[in-house]
Amino acid sequence: MYEINLVPDVKGEMIRAQKTRNLVLFICIIASIIAAAVVLIFMGIKTGQEIAIKNQDTQMSLMSQKLEEYDGLDEILTIQYQLEQLDAIAQNKTMLSRVFNVFSVLLPTGADEITLSELNINVTDGTLSFDAQANAGEEPYIDYRVLEAFKKSVALMKYDYGRYVDEDGNEIPTMCIVEADSLGNAFIENGSTYAKWAKNVKGCNPKTMEAQADGEQEENEDEEKTLAEELAETVTEEGVSEAVNKGDYVVIWRTPQIADKGDEKGWYSDGKMTLDGAISGVAHFESQCVKYSGEVVGSKVQWTPTNECYLAPDGIKVTSSSNGKDSNDNLVLRFSGIITLDAEVFKFHNKHMLAIAPTGRQNVTDSYSQINGMFKEPAKDCLAGDKTCENTKNATGEEE
Repeated sequence: MYEINLVPDVKGEMIRAQKTRNLVLFICIIASIIAAAVVLIFMGIKTGQEIAIKNQDTQMSLMSQKLEEYDGLDEILTIQYQLEQLDAIAQNKTMLSRVFNVFSVLLPTGADEITLSELNINVTDGTLSFDAQANAGEEPYIDYRVLEAFKKSVALMKYDYGRYVDEDGNEIPTMCIVEADSLGNAFIENGSTYAKWAKNVKGCNPKTMEAQADGEQEENEDEEKTLAEELAETVTEEGVSEAVNKGDYVVIWRTPQIADKGDEKGWYSDGKMTLDGAISGVAHFESQCVKYSGEVVGSKVQWTPTNECYLAPDGIKVTSSSNGKDSNDNLVLRFSGIITLDAEVFKFHNKHMLAIAPTGRQNVTDSYSQINGMFKEPAKDCLAGDKTCENTKNATGEEE
């Protein structure tokens, strides 16, 4: 079969060009329609947004007007701000009562006596300015030795703080720990400091709290407050004291029990303490100041405790001193001094604070509140012509 093309080449090319033109024109029309539709859609969205924004502005204006008309707005804003600041307040809270407890350890006892007549506290920098009087009980001499010993004692005073933990390292609530007797003296046995843990009081055993909290969270996963927090809130000082008074407590050592005692192994021999001072497997105190390190010497281990937390790193500055008479007309040494305590001592979140005197005398500052005998009436200036006041000899008979 034969096919004869009677159409000239020029005519064929023209037909193909027309088809291409029509195709391009069709595509352009479709694209224009799509573009117009897109523009209309965007215009609709923009218009809708403008309407929504206008409605929101109107709503906000109405709400703002209502708030401005509300009489208790200032109180609400104040309370809200205070609630937002609770965490910061808790972190910056100070324990000024610790000052008295520090002095209860710092002031000498026995024949040598130093009492305060005035005390001023600068909260900002922890500076204590005070007037005091020193009396050695040896008349008619002015005993400057008491003041000198006091100055040296202040420079050597240290402190300690940290947290009590159970065998697994879980922190024991502070409220569940009793660290001192009714007079504020730390519990000490054979040179080791310990505390009484009311372990069986509800909310005082971290293991029980954790187990119950896990079970409660499985049943009520959406609750904001965990059972552990609820249990901790039920702990009261009265409940803990009652349990301890009944003997329902566990001894928890603040001082590591390193040495073997008869058949009882020490913590190191029992594998509960390493030579770098790490403790595990026994309830203990995790100190932030006192660190222990051991060194094997022959068949024994020599342990070295270190404490770099000085209570008053700069010591005491005595600004003035003079002879005087106390309320009983006894000859005493009047003096004024300034002590700047380490800022960590005042911080509320530093728990179980312990003041330690160079002699080893200790006091648990968060528990001790008795200040009887610490303050006395200020000594008076000597009257003109009082010969006893003119004596400038100390107790050793040496001229000052």
